[in-house]
Amino acid sequence: MKSIYEEKINSMINYYEQLKSEFKWDGDSVKHLVALTHVIKDKTLDTDQIKDVKAYLKKETSTFSPFRGTMMFALCGLISAASDNPTAHLQKMIDNQKILKSVGFKSSTYLPTALYALSTVYDGSDVEGFVEKAYEIYKEMKKNHPFLTSGDDYALAILLASTDQNPDLLEIYYKALNEEGFYKSNGLQMLSHIMSFNKSDVNISVARCKRVLDELRKNKLRVSYDYYPAVGLISLIDQNQDEIIQDLIDVSKYLSQQKKYKWLGKGMHIMMASSIITSEYIKDNDGDVVSTAVTVSIQAIIAAQQAAMIAAITASTAATGAAT
Repeated sequence: MKSIYEEKINSMINYYEQLKSEFKWDGDSVKHLVALTHVIKDKTLDTDQIKDVKAYLKKETSTFSPFRGTMMFALCGLISAASDNPTAHLQKMIDNQKILKSVGFKSSTYLPTALYALSTVYDGSDVEGFVEKAYEIYKEMKKNHPFLTSGDDYALAILLASTDQNPDLLEIYYKALNEEGFYKSNGLQMLSHIMSFNKSDVNISVARCKRVLDELRKNKLRVSYDYYPAVGLISLIDQNQDEIIQDLIDVSKYLSQQKKYKWLGKGMHIMMASSIITSEYIKDNDGDVVSTAVTVSIQAIIAAQQAAMIAAITASTAATGAAT
């Protein structure tokens, strides 16, 4: 495995240990994702800053706000990694909450992650117009896949609103990927949207995606449908495919050997590995490895994927707590 990835993973483990020490009552899975976000953003973990953001959030929101509860720590950690001025970043998200709700997005565990995705992909002045476009995309997703589409797709709809993707292309990818053995699922829906960022011919793009999946399986890294988006991320790097697939295998296996990460499972290892590797590839982009447009898209996709993962984890945590 390349030394740069070993360094990144060692930093991630170190950050996780700090988070575990400072935030004892917050969920382990979310701590791993917060640590990952700091590593791919090249942001040194500052636990005091996260505490400051958490205090600010408590001050500025009500007890029953969707920003509270199991979602609170995750958001504070993500914002601290993503912004040089996290409290201003958070306030902007709080202010935009009314706009999202006014166009139809529901107040739930998933609303804050949609606001986080919005803050990463849109910095214009017409927030309402942008959010209306995102909600129309969400309704189209709901119409095409009524049983798969729910609040956890809010962040993805906002990501797609930042592009000029043809909705018909998304469905073409969904069907083509399914014919190649990808199971119909919410994960396939997100994968089909990710693949639409690829400017190559659909057949070529699907074949590249299938190759990533096959190589993982050959190396005993079976990917469940929840983690299909990780396969799509890797396939977007349309050069050095042999090298980047081997990197994905090496980093995923290395994570599985780490005591703190072993229990997370192969899917999570692959998701983390894909985020670390694609972030590293686009960081030193010289225009030959990956285009500027795809670079921006990959950064946004990673943000949307993390938002969806954290929403799923926190929703599951909340459901478990309610049942006990």
